[in-house]
Amino acid sequence: MIRELKVGELQIIQDLAKIIWPVSFKDMISAEQISYMLNWMYNVKKLEEDQHKGHIYLLYTEEDVPLGFASYELKRLESTVRIHKLYVHQDCQNKGIGRILLEHVKNLVRNEEIDYLDLFVNRTNPAVGFYKSTGFYVEEEVNMDIGNGYFMNDYLMKTKI
Repeated sequence: MIRELKVGELQIIQDLAKIIWPVSFKDMISAEQISYMLNWMYNVKKLEEDQHKGHIYLLYTEEDVPLGFASYELKRLESTVRIHKLYVHQDCQNKGIGRILLEHVKNLVRNEEIDYLDLFVNRTNPAVGFYKSTGFYVEEEVNMDIGNGYFMNDYLMKTKI
């Protein structure tokens, strides 16, 4: 089941990220950078600020157990939906949950006069192959200074809706 999280429920996202990130990113970035990014991007206050700015958080559960999440934002002026977060618990990867979350977002925005879906993904992340298999292409390489001496070396990937 997929449902939108309300204000006051974002602790679920933080808790899942603390489980998923150290495993998913251990071969891509240092443990110190993982910790830095979790504290920066996944503290409840930041998640609530983003929600207030228009980020929509979706939670995927099976039998009331949270297994994955996504967040997205409509960027109407760019005719784009930006996927900010799309993560699945490592014990449940390769079972179609990421694809289900992605399709759910696409279905939610089909009537919004949006042409594209885009996202940033670490260039060494195996998820690049997943996104390509769902129709995304690499639009550009981006190196973002995120502070504390850390960078996000990502692809901006895009697909037509």
